[in-house]
Amino acid sequence: MNRLVIDQSRLQAALAAQLGPVSEAMGETVAGFLKEKMSKSGSGIQHPGLPRPSSAVGEYPAMQDGALVRSLGHEAVNAFHQRAGALNSVAPVPPEAHALEFPAPPGSPIKRTGPKGARPWASKALTDTELRQRLVEAVKKRGARFR
Repeated sequence: MNRLVIDQSRLQAALAAQLGPVSEAMGETVAGFLKEKMSKSGSGIQHPGLPRPSSAVGEYPAMQDGALVRSLGHEAVNAFHQRAGALNSVAPVPPEAHALEFPAPPGSPIKRTGPKGARPWASKALTDTELRQRLVEAVKKRGARFR
């Protein structure tokens, strides 16, 4: 009787060699997209005393002091997964990263409005069709050898 024996470590290494660059391209794409969107001034008029115009409802948060933008990046979790967004491994993540995305916990010194936070950015990126299109293009570019 014939038996098929698969060397899982070799298979995993071969997959990592092929998929690692695609995963890295996706992480780079997400981090670059967020930096691009959050490095701009907004079109809001509600907070006139800020260094740059604030964002309006529905926009990505406008950059003010740049701390959040400096913390944006990506890193490999393993050969198949990337972590992208505001990362302490890139730069200290400011409290605003959480405050913009999530509602204020009771007693929080950072005030924010709305049930989702002041200006959600991570959840907005998850459903952004422009980001999805860029990810498709990145995978096609890096994954061209799979065809």
